[in-house]
Amino acid sequence: FIVNKGAPGLKATKIENKIGLRMVQNGDILLQKVFVPDEDRLPGVNSFQDTSKVLAVSRVMVAWQPIGIAMGVYDMCLRYLKERKQFGVPLAAFQINQEKLVRMLGNVQAMFLVGWRLCKLYESGKMTAGHASMGKAWITLRAREAVSLGRELLGGNGILADFLVAKAFCDLEPIYTYEGTYEINSLVTGREVTGVAAFKPAALKQRSRM
Repeated sequence: FIVNKGAPGLKATKIENKIGLRMVQNGDILLQKVFVPDEDRLPGVNSFQDTSKVLAVSRVMVAWQPIGIAMGVYDMCLRYLKERKQFGVPLAAFQINQEKLVRMLGNVQAMFLVGWRLCKLYESGKMTAGHASMGKAWITLRAREAVSLGRELLGGNGILADFLVAKAFCDLEPIYTYEGTYEINSLVTGREVTGVAAFKPAALKQRSRM
């Protein structure tokens, strides 16, 4: 249904005190005895399965956000390691720093390829909900690792907003959980792979009284 703004019983309040994606205005929506006429019903939509088709497409779009964030953090860290010196040499000269930087780059490259593959599947009409969910879940997981490594590479400066890595660190956290958490997206893919839905736990059996 489409619920018109200002409908009696509809209340939307801005979510405050977010640590990330602060430019995005999210709100709590409360519906209490809201009447929606038949003409405001979306044509061809009869169940959550119909609306979940939109989620598959949006998950592909969301999957590209952590790719961009991770690429930006990698670029920032590479420049930082080359410019900042310690003991008379650039931080880029230390073995551990190079290893972390290479791991970040590997994640970025892999994330990019998964995102590219998702888009190709979508263009050809072959993308499934499982494809989209796996891509979103896996990409955000790898991005989380990449940005975490970037924060480590900057040391104490990694928690300062001046160096942007801290901002990226905060922005990635809500991306990791919106449009379906990592766990839910994994279960969507698992259902498609196995044919078994594992979303609901087994019902508890009441003990018979003696």
